[in-house]
Amino acid sequence: MNHIFKKIIVVMLIIILRPVSSYSLSINELMIITNENSLIIQADLEYLKKFQNDIELAKKMNDPTITLSGFVGAKHQETDSSEASFNPRNLNLTMSKNLFDGYKTKYSIIQANDLSLQADYLFEALKQNVYLESISSYLDLIHLRQSYDLTEQSLMLTKNNLDFKVQQHNSGDISDIDLEKAKLEYSKYEFSLKKIQISISDQEDLILDYMSTIPSTNKYPELMDRSLDLSSESLIEFAVNNNPTIKSSQIYLKILEHSKLIERSANLPKVDLEVGFNRNWDATDSAGQADEYSIIGSISIPLYESEEVNIKESNIDLDIIRNDKILKDQINTLKREINSLLDQIEMLNTEYEIENNQKEIYEKDIEIKKESYNVGSSSQLDIYDSQIKYNEHLISMAQIMNSKQKAHYILLNKIGKLTQ
Repeated sequence: MNHIFKKIIVVMLIIILRPVSSYSLSINELMIITNENSLIIQADLEYLKKFQNDIELAKKMNDPTITLSGFVGAKHQETDSSEASFNPRNLNLTMSKNLFDGYKTKYSIIQANDLSLQADYLFEALKQNVYLESISSYLDLIHLRQSYDLTEQSLMLTKNNLDFKVQQHNSGDISDIDLEKAKLEYSKYEFSLKKIQISISDQEDLILDYMSTIPSTNKYPELMDRSLDLSSESLIEFAVNNNPTIKSSQIYLKILEHSKLIERSANLPKVDLEVGFNRNWDATDSAGQADEYSIIGSISIPLYESEEVNIKESNIDLDIIRNDKILKDQINTLKREINSLLDQIEMLNTEYEIENNQKEIYEKDIEIKKESYNVGSSSQLDIYDSQIKYNEHLISMAQIMNSKQKAHYILLNKIGKLTQ
């Protein structure tokens, strides 16, 4: 029920916004709206606070500890010659501070900062992927709407063609087969239009995952170029230094190195300082109050390296080797994907240029058919046929444009520049 109600609201909004349907939502505007509406982005943004808390915890790991303790009691003592009662009481205040813990605190703080930085990179990767999905949905919706408009025009042309064929059939100028062909062509376009309508509805449902309302435009937005240098070497170098997934993997290797140093601290000397104040009352039958002040420094030096620490270090080394190879594979994969996208974009640009030239030929053909019709050397059917072919060609060009824009934003995502 909520879904239906949501769709009704969306349809009403589309009707309201229809007069400004020529306005094309920019990609930057789309990303801002997606950022505000994506529950996944909002959830991970809140989760980042955890890593800031972890940094504060690491900094407080070596803070001094202050302990207050005490006791109170009653004692009664009897002997053959005497008996005595007294109430022993004690108050003890102690402050302990580690002066050196084998660099454990130092590297724990560095590691906590690196973990926070890694989380930021992973969050950036998540955002860019969500933005890319949102952009792809938006571009597909525009393409479907353009296809719908052109298919609707072709349907009207085939309807005119069918009506004309019916007249010809009634006058005996064409056969039953010719009429059936016209009916079949009309049915095909009618089916295609319904099919596109369903696809548009599904796409509108999909884009609601990223936006609170459905944009009503059917025009592609201006390409967000980000001042790209389309040379392979330049893009790959930029990607290695800026792709958030790559940066996250690089930081993770540092985190593992710091984990080794933290484990190694268990086999290093420790220096501690303890300052205390102790007060006793009625500690014995003859004593009243006794105060004691103390300051104690201690050092512990491991004489034997724990085998447990060595095993943990060895496991971390294996993890480093594994993740180093994973990082190299990620970089190699990224290089292949960037080169493939560059080839794809180049081919699409060439294809679009060729199809655009072909479009001009179709336009000239329609003009020639209209002129021929005016002088009686061609029929209205010839014009219909040329216009239908022209519309089909525009649909194919719209598909190429869709692929071009998608490839462009995938490239921005791969090099880590979608949001920069």
